[in-house]
Amino acid sequence: MRRKECLMNHRLTSSLIVIAALAGIVSSAFAQQKPPARGIVNVTGQLYRAQNDNHYTVFLVTPEGIIMSDPINRDFSRWLKAEFATRFKVPVRYLLYTHKDWDHASGGAVFADTAEFVGHANMRAGVALPPGTPALPADAVKMDANRNGLIERSEATGATSERFDLFDENRNGILSAAELIRGPVNDVYLPSTTFRDRHTVTLGGKRVIMVHLGAAHTDDSSALYFPDERAVFSADVMQIKRLPQNITPTVGAYIDALRTILSLDFDHAATGHALMGTRKDAAMSLQYLEDLSTGVAAGIGAGRSLAEIQKTLMLDAYKSFERWDTHRTVHIAQVYQLLKGTPRSGATPTN
Repeated sequence: MRRKECLMNHRLTSSLIVIAALAGIVSSAFAQQKPPARGIVNVTGQLYRAQNDNHYTVFLVTPEGIIMSDPINRDFSRWLKAEFATRFKVPVRYLLYTHKDWDHASGGAVFADTAEFVGHANMRAGVALPPGTPALPADAVKMDANRNGLIERSEATGATSERFDLFDENRNGILSAAELIRGPVNDVYLPSTTFRDRHTVTLGGKRVIMVHLGAAHTDDSSALYFPDERAVFSADVMQIKRLPQNITPTVGAYIDALRTILSLDFDHAATGHALMGTRKDAAMSLQYLEDLSTGVAAGIGAGRSLAEIQKTLMLDAYKSFERWDTHRTVHIAQVYQLLKGTPRSGATPTN
């Protein structure tokens, strides 16, 4: 009898383990399918900021329609368009791009039935295939199992696999080096109106001024200035209490771009990622880059090595900034490389 009870208990325990394992699998599947965090908050007046997880855009509502910035992606754009119809009952009349990157500029076709699209003149060239027959990028060479200089869908891994269709410009199921270098921009709807330095859009008695920021981040990077709302929006170039992902092409280009932004008269600083802030917060981001540059230059002048500068140039005033612990030393290496004129490996953040 006791043996029978033990056997039953064993079977019960085994069943519970299986159930728990299945529950974990189901829970994991639901977690992976969790919808993105989305919402709309008022910045000031009729200017709003919309969220899709850690990406943000802004839009200005007028009696004649909406002026919006980056569409982010197609699914988010569909959601946002429905919100516009329900909340504001006016269509998008202008879509203003901050830059060409796929994670900000994708999905604009959703608004093509009513909107005029505006971007910097460099944007069109930035999403075109590069000329000639370039070689595979280094990270793609590792995926090229059959060594044919192409990446088949079955070979693609990581982000390349996830965004395969956005890379595949000719939709043949194979990625060339040119398609990989071009980037996952298949869903970027090109601007019909372009500008070089500044461009003003007016609608319903409101103005938005697009200001080119030079070469920082991308060569088509622009800020949107809302003079009546005393607000500015920048994606990827301006950060609030957050270090830049990567200082490209140079720290000087970033300093110039932030000085251009700070030459505008604004109170509200809206970004394409993470926190919003004030003019003072934007100025702190510029100060970080200036302190970084002068600190590295001083270290080089004193004959210190890169490792010594990374160890001593702590930039503690920015210790509370997001990415300080992961990007400070990388930024030091990038500036050191620029000032010394000698390339170093490992100078690009990967997280």
